[in-house]
Amino acid sequence: MKLGRLLQTLLLAVLVCGVVLFGLTFSACGSGKSPRTTSTTKPAASQAMTPAKARALHANEMGEIPVLMYHLIGHTNSQFNRTPDEFRQDLAELKADDYYPINVRDLASGNIDVPAGKSPVIITFDDSSEGQYRALPGGSLDPNSAVAVMNEAAAAGGWARRASFFPLIDVTPPNHDIFGQPDLQQGKLRNLVAWGYEVGSHTVTHLNLKKASLQEATKQLAESKATLEDMIGGGYQVTSLALPFGEYPANDTLLAGGTYQGHSYHYTAALKEAGGPAFSPFSGKFQALHINRIEVTANTLKNALAFLKKHPELRYVSDGDPTTVSAPENLPAQLGALRSDLGRPVVRY
Repeated sequence: MKLGRLLQTLLLAVLVCGVVLFGLTFSACGSGKSPRTTSTTKPAASQAMTPAKARALHANEMGEIPVLMYHLIGHTNSQFNRTPDEFRQDLAELKADDYYPINVRDLASGNIDVPAGKSPVIITFDDSSEGQYRALPGGSLDPNSAVAVMNEAAAAGGWARRASFFPLIDVTPPNHDIFGQPDLQQGKLRNLVAWGYEVGSHTVTHLNLKKASLQEATKQLAESKATLEDMIGGGYQVTSLALPFGEYPANDTLLAGGTYQGHSYHYTAALKEAGGPAFSPFSGKFQALHINRIEVTANTLKNALAFLKKHPELRYVSDGDPTTVSAPENLPAQLGALRSDLGRPVVRY
């Protein structure tokens, strides 16, 4: 009997150890302790990005990224205006040319999650005019407001609810105070964040930071962030800044952080008003507090897209894996050199 029990015990131990081969782990093989499953989140080696896969996609995550600047949507007789139909056409052209939207904070952090073979684009809105986000009586979205047009594009597929809004808080006329419609301001901000859009700072009064005193600049950078975060709630953090008039203070350290009457701020991205496409965040030329933009007028978007189509070696093309950086071995000098502090796998081909 003792020999039979010993054989049963040995057989059980062999079976338990064998189970490990099917993805179960034990604290001690044959110890009798309960098993737990191992993590399956790590991709198999066959799924990892390889030079061959990156080459097949023409991936170039060192390429340039268009950051588009919009102001008025639906107004007339202004160089800053795009009609709703023009804005719809802008999105249609971007989709047709294999662009896919991300937010400014994604660019600054290098968290660029774009489908393989597509290119990131960033849509930004300054000054919070009502045409950017208008509600109709009853609370529904005005279908001709920018938010409604973008939501419609996302619902049609091949697009995402991503764009970055930089509202003003106290200006004249007041219809630029957080998209006008005073009773709906908080709800609009919360909706934008819930839908996946980003809310950033444009100061309180559209302050020229180059001309402002240090105290006033610090005050508005702090109060803008604090006011927006308080209205949005839920622990949301405002981390991006669009510089009014594109004007910089004498020292960038003012943008990077400061405190005014108990309100602290720390901006990790700051946008210019011009400059052309932005550098990749993986390039040594990228400066998060000096991000180029393209102001969208009658022909600027078409020209920018046409240029990158004519020079595909300059265009950012995603490998589809936001945890890796893929790029050709030979890159145009104007894209800069790959940064050495990325802390993530790099695939060259």
